[in-house]
Amino acid sequence: MNASEPTPLNLRIDAGPTQVLTASPATLGRTPENTVVLNHPLISRTHLAFEWTPGGWVVTDRGSTNGFYVGGAKTDRARVNGRTEIRLGDAQRGPIMVLTPAAAPARPNRPAPNRPAPNRPAPNRPEPPRQPGPPPSRPTPSQAPPSRPMSAQTPPSRPVPAQQPHRAGPPAAFGKLPDAPHLAALHNNASAVFQVPGNLRSGRESIAVSGVQTIGRTPENDIVVSDVLASRRHARLTAGARGLLLEDLGSVNGTFVNGLRIRSRQLTENDVVTIGNSDFVVTGGNLVRGRAKSAVSGGLQVEGIGLTVEGGKTLLNDISFQAGPGTLTAIIGPSGAGKSTVSKIAAGLNSPTVGRVSFEGRDVHVEYEALRNRIGMVPQDDVLHSKLTVQQALRYAAELRLPADLSTADRDKVIEGVLAELALTDHMQTRIDKLSGGQRKRASVAMELLTGPSLLILDEPTSGLDPALDRQVMKTLRTLADAGRVVLVVTHSVAHLEICDQVLLLAPGGKTAYCGDPKTKKSELGTDDWAEIFENVTVGPDQAWDNYRRRHPHQPAPAALTPAGPPLTVPQASGVRQMNTVARRQWRLIISDRGYLAFLALLPVVLGLLTLVIPGSTGFGITATKPGHAPGSTIPTDPVEAVQLLVVLVIGAAFMGAALTVRDLVSERPIFERERAVGLRPGAYLGAKTLVFFLLAAVQSAIMLGITFGLRDIPEYGGVLLPPPLALFCAITVLACVSALVGLAISSLVRSNEQTMPPLVIVVMVQLVFCGGLFPLTGAGVSQLSWIFPAYWGYTAAAQAVDLPKINPEAGQIKVMQDEPAKYPLWEPTMAHMLLTYGVLVGMGLLLFALIYSRLRLRKH
Repeated sequence: MNASEPTPLNLRIDAGPTQVLTASPATLGRTPENTVVLNHPLISRTHLAFEWTPGGWVVTDRGSTNGFYVGGAKTDRARVNGRTEIRLGDAQRGPIMVLTPAAAPARPNRPAPNRPAPNRPAPNRPEPPRQPGPPPSRPTPSQAPPSRPMSAQTPPSRPVPAQQPHRAGPPAAFGKLPDAPHLAALHNNASAVFQVPGNLRSGRESIAVSGVQTIGRTPENDIVVSDVLASRRHARLTAGARGLLLEDLGSVNGTFVNGLRIRSRQLTENDVVTIGNSDFVVTGGNLVRGRAKSAVSGGLQVEGIGLTVEGGKTLLNDISFQAGPGTLTAIIGPSGAGKSTVSKIAAGLNSPTVGRVSFEGRDVHVEYEALRNRIGMVPQDDVLHSKLTVQQALRYAAELRLPADLSTADRDKVIEGVLAELALTDHMQTRIDKLSGGQRKRASVAMELLTGPSLLILDEPTSGLDPALDRQVMKTLRTLADAGRVVLVVTHSVAHLEICDQVLLLAPGGKTAYCGDPKTKKSELGTDDWAEIFENVTVGPDQAWDNYRRRHPHQPAPAALTPAGPPLTVPQASGVRQMNTVARRQWRLIISDRGYLAFLALLPVVLGLLTLVIPGSTGFGITATKPGHAPGSTIPTDPVEAVQLLVVLVIGAAFMGAALTVRDLVSERPIFERERAVGLRPGAYLGAKTLVFFLLAAVQSAIMLGITFGLRDIPEYGGVLLPPPLALFCAITVLACVSALVGLAISSLVRSNEQTMPPLVIVVMVQLVFCGGLFPLTGAGVSQLSWIFPAYWGYTAAAQAVDLPKINPEAGQIKVMQDEPAKYPLWEPTMAHMLLTYGVLVGMGLLLFALIYSRLRLRKH
């Protein structure tokens, strides 16, 4: 070998496959144009270079953010003398790269000196699609693989035996699922590449399709998508006489063709297939990974969006801007200028009246189902449960957002990678309410990064933070953008706008006053003082808008597109799995909140002890003969004691159930709205909470009744199908459960926690009056009015359970006047009366559940 030609350099990162570099210079970085692609949060777009010199290989830093380390010391240049170990990005937790010079292989037919290195196409030349044909052979361990890009998303390949069983069609897998240390790098798949032997070209490769092939996340598939959003067996692709047939195999996150979720679809030329965060284009009967540059707009494009609401009020007027990958854009302006509205429209949560928003060349609103996992939205309100630790909150979020067939260990690796990127690893076990304001915002961002979004939007993340935390949050956003994401931040703070690439200044009325580099604003706005700029646009919004449009000629707003057909809006996971996750999270929230847990435990104890206030000693029993009555007759000593006991128990159950839930939905509203936007079913959410609260209501009812039975007496008479004590427990528990739904209904209707108390007090007091145990309900229409209250039917069921007419004959026929008794025939314990009573209670529960569900479903997110 000529001494001027590079000696092959073996390169291995962590436990990944060995790569061989044969051309100089070669680069390592996060983006696909590098020779070695390492998609890791600590790696810059172009991180370092490998250069051949007369003295051997040299590694040099290319202006990376985090640099590299040799022997624990940061350096910008290192010579490869024998085996050399380099830490990338961080001296302690960065990926380990091992470089080993190899002996030059014999090459009888050397290429010309100026010939491009293998698998590295000439610059700016499109890569032709791979033509159908027999698949290339898999290299054996004795064969050195050709030099090709490597990604942290492309996991280590296991040794391949010399003899492998024959398998028809393409190689068994075009990539491997990352092992645990590499799984955290699965977040940002925008530049992910497959391992297609002999056909890997700068992130866009053609996959020859023949016969029947499966697509999924695990290695046993024919086409492997290394993406946490892909299911183990995601889809099936069949090549037939009519072309390619794509079938979804019941995947969690769905298979999309041109933005619409499909179950089965015959593919045509140029169709875009989306699986997780990965796109494929049908080209010449094959699948081409990624999209042609001409088809990608390069990030986010907002084109002439406007929004007019009912009454003709215009909130936004002709807003246009672009934000490319790796950029940080700040949306600023006076209060009421429409900043948050723009962010929600850009995220696809609200639709504009006119205009269009596209991301990566795809209409956000038309193809929202296909794009929603690529868009992360952090609302102004915290979307984390404050009583959970950071790890617990992210674990539940990962269960809701990531596929069910991803193991717990793999989800934990994803969480660890996200926390490492946001410098929150040390706070993994810290409760959310113990974090500082800036840390809470980063924790909210961590939740969005679980699915690896390439567009991240934050609404007022620095609101209420001191200047130091303000700067900390903005620096974090800068780092997230530098990792290749499009980041938009809505903010009132102007202290650190210089770290942004672009600023969109809105004037009142949703009009653009400036859009451009914050460092060059003076040339257009006449001043560098943001306070003066805000004052000018607030006083003269129309003038500011006219000035901007003179500098930037107006372009007609494109018409908003509508889907060609109704998309299959299928949530991310099954309802049963979502219910399981939300229910377990609800239990954890209750256990973690010691104050709330103490309240739940003490309330039934206090209500049970209140029965001691009622005079009498018989309880629900019958006493011996009372003076003045016939010998052998039995009648309670106090004829109203049992009636009063039931009033305490029934109203106690009504209060317990409603108090248990009245603040739940309203306090979680921001969390639910964000979770619903990423696929949580309202029915699963409500169903899980209903089950948990019903169980708690049953436990509280048991405690209250247990104390009552111990202090007063156990009922001996009554019941239809169950013994009297169990019958009374069922009556009180069913009423408490229906009352829990009453509390949830109140919580779904009010706008804040403070608004829950007045309706709760009114509901309890009204039911106390209309339960039927305090006094006879005989007024015109009063008896019929009482039927709409759960306490009335709960008292009726309780009276049947203890046979109130038998143990207290005067209770079933209370005299209003001397000869006009008020009768309560439903108190008689008969099968017909019991079925009617419980039927009404169940019907009330179903109506309340439907009301709450409609409120959750119709609430805009």
